[in-house]
Amino acid sequence: MMKKILFVLVITHSLFSSEAIWNNGPTQLLKDIFAIMGIEGVENLETAARQADFLWSRPKNLEYWDFYTLSEGDQRKALVKKIKESALVKAKIPSKKHYYAVVVLGATAGTVRARIAFLLGLYDKAGISFDKIYLLGSTRDLKVGNKSDKEMVKTLEKKGLATTEIEMMNEIWQQTQMPDALKQIPVVQVQAGERSDGMRASTEDTIMEMVKDGQNLKGKSFLFVSDNPYICFQDAIAKKTLTPYGIEVETVGEGVNNQKMLDEKIENVLHSVARCLTNVKAWVDAKANQ
Repeated sequence: MMKKILFVLVITHSLFSSEAIWNNGPTQLLKDIFAIMGIEGVENLETAARQADFLWSRPKNLEYWDFYTLSEGDQRKALVKKIKESALVKAKIPSKKHYYAVVVLGATAGTVRARIAFLLGLYDKAGISFDKIYLLGSTRDLKVGNKSDKEMVKTLEKKGLATTEIEMMNEIWQQTQMPDALKQIPVVQVQAGERSDGMRASTEDTIMEMVKDGQNLKGKSFLFVSDNPYICFQDAIAKKTLTPYGIEVETVGEGVNNQKMLDEKIENVLHSVARCLTNVKAWVDAKANQ
């Protein structure tokens, strides 16, 4: 089934990452989301980013697995219906057959497993190749994570390992059955520590950690593996961070398979849209100042 699905998706490939939200202007999807939520100012990137960040960005004390409510009733139903039909829930497949490096972005243990499985499918079934693999994680303590994180804590502690995100990612990678040829590709673990304000490292922090040694990566292509509904904002962050290095960025991942989760946590989608706009704005500003 995986082979068939990947083949069809490669044939019907469409470019939607951060472009699903802003593509030289607001997309129809973004206009519809703003209209449903009763917000104005969608036509101007600065205004749209500011509005979305203020209204939809997740409070700092909450994580993706936490519940909070930004919409109810008919508004929520209309929003969920629109999102379910959009690129924000569909799988995103690579546009090329070869990349210099593939980057697995950190997440909860269950999501990391899914991202690695998606990567394995790209390599084994769709014939996507790469010269290097990066596992991007942080020192986030799994003991305060969700259920899948806490299950992984037991495994790590039995082995005398730190119960951090990056150790979890390496453990899952080591546990994953894969072709011998894939095992031969160099794997680089990248760990980012806490931020100065005590918050865990962000996606941008881990990406910056990956390139801080000053290696010349100009002209290299990097394939980031995420999953929806987070592809759009993580693509925007990667492009904002790596474009100054002359690095080509593409972000892919599986679609949303759990519609019940989408119903319950549509706020995560709004948060993703907000972060996408904020980082597209920073990316546009950076290019304008070059």
